[in-house]
Amino acid sequence: MGPLMKTMKRHLIEFHLRTVGANLVGFATVASLNALTPHDVFRAQRHYLLQEGHQVFLLWVTLVVILAAVAVQCRLQYPIHVYLTGKDASSRARLKAARRLVNLPFLVSAGGLFMWFLLPAAVASLLVLFQDVPVKIALFAALRATIVGLVSSTLSFFLLEEHARNRLVPLLYPEGKLTLMPGTVKLPVLGRIRILYVTGTLVPMIILLATYLLVLKGMEGATLEARIFAREMFYFTGFLSLVFLMIAFRLTHLVGRSISDPVKNIMRSVKAARQGRFHLRIQVVSNDEIGALGDAANEMMAGLEEREFIKDLFGKYVAPEVRDEILSGRIPLDGERRRATVLFADLRGFTAYVEAHPPEEVIHGMRSYFSAMDQAVRAHGGLVLQYVGDEVEAVFGVPLPLEDHAQRAVAASLLMRQALKRLNRQRESAGLAPFSHGVGIHTGEVLAGNMGSEARLSYALIGDTVNLASRIQDLTKRFGCDVLASAETVAEVQGRFVTEAKPPVQVKGYSRPIQVYAVRGIAF
Repeated sequence: MGPLMKTMKRHLIEFHLRTVGANLVGFATVASLNALTPHDVFRAQRHYLLQEGHQVFLLWVTLVVILAAVAVQCRLQYPIHVYLTGKDASSRARLKAARRLVNLPFLVSAGGLFMWFLLPAAVASLLVLFQDVPVKIALFAALRATIVGLVSSTLSFFLLEEHARNRLVPLLYPEGKLTLMPGTVKLPVLGRIRILYVTGTLVPMIILLATYLLVLKGMEGATLEARIFAREMFYFTGFLSLVFLMIAFRLTHLVGRSISDPVKNIMRSVKAARQGRFHLRIQVVSNDEIGALGDAANEMMAGLEEREFIKDLFGKYVAPEVRDEILSGRIPLDGERRRATVLFADLRGFTAYVEAHPPEEVIHGMRSYFSAMDQAVRAHGGLVLQYVGDEVEAVFGVPLPLEDHAQRAVAASLLMRQALKRLNRQRESAGLAPFSHGVGIHTGEVLAGNMGSEARLSYALIGDTVNLASRIQDLTKRFGCDVLASAETVAEVQGRFVTEAKPPVQVKGYSRPIQVYAVRGIAF
């Protein structure tokens, strides 16, 4: 048996020890209360237990009850035991073990409470039937034992939960997220504090007053002065208990709200942050640990808001797709070879346009043109890499892979044609000169990655594919058309577009002529 399995079994055995210990505390408490109750019936029971052989019988009964409780708990712990000891390591077994681990304290304490209802009732019935104990006295003893059992079961619950949190929950919930596990019982903080109030304040007061009332009823043969004194003490104790119960209830409510309300506010802020709303802040109203947690949460929200602002600002200088890939670390610093389609678009007569118009008009006109082209490229899953002067460089297929990148690039060029027509109508209606451009498209292998210096990087493409796409864009001037695609691109679109072959042409930097096609429209 490996050391890990031994550790797991030890943790599971400790569950039993904590449950048995909590219930033994309950048994000892009930026995002590019965022994110390100043009433003739309870005195008679003490003499009965002191007789020879009765202690052995009581010990055997206690042992049988403990063994039965251990057997039930073994059954409840079985899914956890099966998974942690490696008998079944499937995802289904893990899910069942994780769910059972969260519910185990509830199940064990509920089973213990049921035992504390059943066992006192059985003992009370035996006392009435075989020892002529009055029904009222037997019923009182059974109810008092059950109330003590409530405290014992609560103690068992918190002992098991504490052990599970420290030992087993980290193994089955390494990432946390216990609240997301379906089929588990949840006990809020305010509910825990109320349980503490019931078991630590209400229950002892009830036991005290009920025992006092029982003793008072049994003083019928005492002197008048003794009965009056006992009655007055009962009234005094009852009034004192009532006052402190009311104060404790109010204090419990206030303390619970002082914890639960800030926690709920923090949870609302975290939920808002998950939805992308980082502007919400928690109103911190205390200087305790909860207040410190609220301040830390506000600092975290401010940091996230600043990060989101920087991210959005970064996305205005770098395409959001590239931004997200860079921030996630998925873009290799050394680059990667990928097959993609590169598109270049260039305005015609831009130099003359700049010389003939004011700078403000040039900047506004360029921004309108670039925005229209960017929308057309994005509509087909492309990525605008950069704007160089009056030129647009876009790519389809990197950094996000696209199987039909060539088809998307050609479709984007047609959408760019339509977008330019709409933009020119607006310019003409405003009394401005229309724009014209040329678009070149080529498909091939590119080297994509973060280029530049160690201090400043830029996502870029290099390789013959990029150079040839730029050369093809220049050829639109020679052939008098607005969109030209290479033979490699046209071969991949498989007749989805109407194209017109142009004569092979020699371009700078290439030893052999290249074949290009004018793109006329979509093939129906």
